[in-house]
Amino acid sequence: MDAHDIEFIRDVYALASNKYKPVPIRVLLLAEAPPEALDRHFYFEDVRRQDALFLEIMGVLYPRLKQKFLESKRSPLLKEELLRHFQSDGYFLTDLCEVPWSLGHQDVARYLADLVPRLDKLITRSTPILLIKASTYDLCYRPLTGAGFNVHPARLPFPGSGMQRVFRERFSAAVSDVA
Repeated sequence: MDAHDIEFIRDVYALASNKYKPVPIRVLLLAEAPPEALDRHFYFEDVRRQDALFLEIMGVLYPRLKQKFLESKRSPLLKEELLRHFQSDGYFLTDLCEVPWSLGHQDVARYLADLVPRLDKLITRSTPILLIKASTYDLCYRPLTGAGFNVHPARLPFPGSGMQRVFRERFSAAVSDVA
């Protein structure tokens, strides 16, 4: 895949997420990277499978609406409704790497160098940041706190591979802390 393809993918993800970006962002969720499957993304309305991060976050924040969404067999209209609630409550999810990890060539140093300027365009230094995935926490916690950002100390696992319950518990506690 060449640089133009990667830039196109980055733009598709940015367009999808910017549609639901709140002003101001009250709580920023920072994950590692979009899924490897290019048809799946937190902010895509029509994702029929493997949308664990979306489902677990929404299950904590909006349990009744998440249940209605699942009962509808994942209606894109109900996912849009969930995303609008997420937006209106001031939540925003972004990633350390703006394209799937394998496409970004895993240049962690570059991502970290680019992260602070990107965050400065999104949030203030006092905006709470929740780091999602142990590797994201390990890479970002010290650099972001060292740069003066308000990073919550919870080390949230990614809600997959049996870590859903732990994610729900820790995410719920972290959201309560920053509310």
